[in-house]
Amino acid sequence: MNRCECPIEESLGCATNHSAMAARNYLTRQLALNGIDMTIEQFKVMVVLWKEGSSTQQSIADFVGKDKTSVTRLIAGLEKRSLIQRATACQDKRCNHVTLTAQGIALQEPTMKVLAEATQYIHQGIDPDELAITLRVLKQMCLTLNYTSKESE
Repeated sequence: MNRCECPIEESLGCATNHSAMAARNYLTRQLALNGIDMTIEQFKVMVVLWKEGSSTQQSIADFVGKDKTSVTRLIAGLEKRSLIQRATACQDKRCNHVTLTAQGIALQEPTMKVLAEATQYIHQGIDPDELAITLRVLKQMCLTLNYTSKESE
């Protein structure tokens, strides 16, 4: 296949990457404009905790798709800001249990408001049926790729 038959600029991978980066940058700016000092990766950790109340570092790593070392750094940053606290699980000293602090709980409402407004802005002009199809296709791709990557391990 020559270069002209499949230009990378028109590939699904390139399009999803560009749209994800643009959305990520927009959300980061909106968080900052609203006085919320949090990276997107830290935001993902907080979402897990807002949903679950508390979690292990390994469960958080699985949800956000990061390795345990990266999650340890993210958690350290959130702990430094007094948004979360960690404790060693009694039964397994290698397992850290992460919980929200009062400050972390208080940040949920304003942060989720920014997310809702950003999502509404990002989705403007997109037909709801087309958005639903796009999401379904992307989820199927993730399932396929996750299955394939587990096969090759």
